[in-house]
Amino acid sequence: MAGEQIAERVSVLLRRLSRVHGAVVMAVGLVVLTAWVFDLTSLKGLRPGLPTMKANTALCFILSGAALLIAGLTRPPPALRRASVASAVLVVLISSLTLVQYVLDVNLGLDELLVVDPARHVELGYPGRMAPNTTLCFLLLGMALLCLEMETRVVGWPSQYLAALVGVISLVGLAGYLYGQQEFTGIARYTQMAVHTTACFLLLALGVLEARATRGVMRVVSGPGLGGALARWLLPPAFVLPILIVGVVLWAYRSAAFPLPFALALIASGNVMIFTVLVWAAAFALDRAESQRLRGEEERIGLQAREQAARDEATAQQRERTRAENAERDAQRAVREREDILAVVSHDLKNPLSSIGMSTRLLRRLLPEDEAGERMRKHTHTIERSVERMDRLIRDLLDMASLQANQVKLNLESHEVEELVREGLLLLEPLAVEASIELRTRLPPEHCQVRCDRDRFFQVLSNLVGNALKFTPERGTVTVEVVPEASAVRFLVHDTGPGIPAEALPHLFERFWRVEGTGKKGTGLGLSISRGLVKAQGGTMDVRSEQGRGSTFCFTLPRVSAPAPQG
Repeated sequence: MAGEQIAERVSVLLRRLSRVHGAVVMAVGLVVLTAWVFDLTSLKGLRPGLPTMKANTALCFILSGAALLIAGLTRPPPALRRASVASAVLVVLISSLTLVQYVLDVNLGLDELLVVDPARHVELGYPGRMAPNTTLCFLLLGMALLCLEMETRVVGWPSQYLAALVGVISLVGLAGYLYGQQEFTGIARYTQMAVHTTACFLLLALGVLEARATRGVMRVVSGPGLGGALARWLLPPAFVLPILIVGVVLWAYRSAAFPLPFALALIASGNVMIFTVLVWAAAFALDRAESQRLRGEEERIGLQAREQAARDEATAQQRERTRAENAERDAQRAVREREDILAVVSHDLKNPLSSIGMSTRLLRRLLPEDEAGERMRKHTHTIERSVERMDRLIRDLLDMASLQANQVKLNLESHEVEELVREGLLLLEPLAVEASIELRTRLPPEHCQVRCDRDRFFQVLSNLVGNALKFTPERGTVTVEVVPEASAVRFLVHDTGPGIPAEALPHLFERFWRVEGTGKKGTGLGLSISRGLVKAQGGTMDVRSEQGRGSTFCFTLPRVSAPAPQG
């Protein structure tokens, strides 16, 4: 009941916020339209030299804001509902006709139907015409307002996807103004999206999503669970902070406050710090949800045992059954919360990281081939390594959650052991050469096969060999040995490192646990995930180590019996 009340309060708050957005956009449209009627230039473009909001744009904002304001009402009268539909239809009609003018290069007289544009000598000869991206946004927005109550079997609620697309287009335009790149906002100065136009589109796009926050993709955001709370806290900084960081650093760089390499370092450090905090916050929340689920499971099992022992007492039996049902509901709620958290981590954190990585690679290709460019490339490599570490941490968290829920996906097939080992070590050999460590293999003379998931095998082998290379000193040796047995194949990774303290061995495969005093950093998830993956494939994993004499990690996989010879 408490969860439903939270969801209802959040939904009501978001619906009210959508009405505020609609009212603000209507007010902006009225002010700009008044400015066109009385030729108040300062209100058309906010500042001399900036693109102006056209009269038709202001009219469409008035209509769109009115439609959104009515859509945000809980039970609008039929007359208002018809007015909302009519406003959305007019927006679609105006934007469609404007788009036809651009495509066919004709003038239908629509651009100056309300007010004559005094600027007659413009670059493309389209006085009074809204920008192409503005036209597209109004077309998408009008369609979103028209199908606000429509649900389809294929895509669910299309209005949310249309509004999201409008938000992306306007966000690109706003970033263009923030970064001083006018080509982001249109195809020529006179047909660019004005800065207050981008802001109004963002408000309208958010308003459409907020107006029906209990449906479709917005259901997670307005939900009462931990996933909803995380989404409401993490989504705004995940979208806003990277743009602000890049904008502030770019402004400082253009003001000659510091050189480009230092600007790149600031961008990298700021983004890595932000997403590190967000990832760890999600990780701790996920761990708490998992602990609650485990406590619920333990309580349920204990209650069932006591219920069996006290079956002759009807009153006590009923009381224990009720407690067991409550515990089951708590466990299911914890599982749902964990799934919501995984959705936040995998979409709202990985996507910005991917954008940072792609932007860094693009920047590296644009750097000059000189000494300064080479120094800048080193900074871009630092950014890429930071992105890779964050991406690896996210993948580890997702793997751990899948293993805990017994939902890991495996593609079990028969594979040649020698081929698996040699292919798995190909990517690790350069690391061994760089660390001045000899990487050896001891393979059996006879051919044997194991049944496993090929990619997961490479993940386990890479983790064990990578750890061995990390802790083995220079001129040391790491050996991968394969020992066939009757029903399994044993894989051993030996190293000549310092070994592991005896008191640390019982905790080695625990989550987030690391050996103290080694000076090596890590997440503390690799060995736990590796053991879980091996166990999921029907194998086992253990370790033998003695301080000063190195360590040996061993895991087994089911062996595939050779086919009987045909007589």
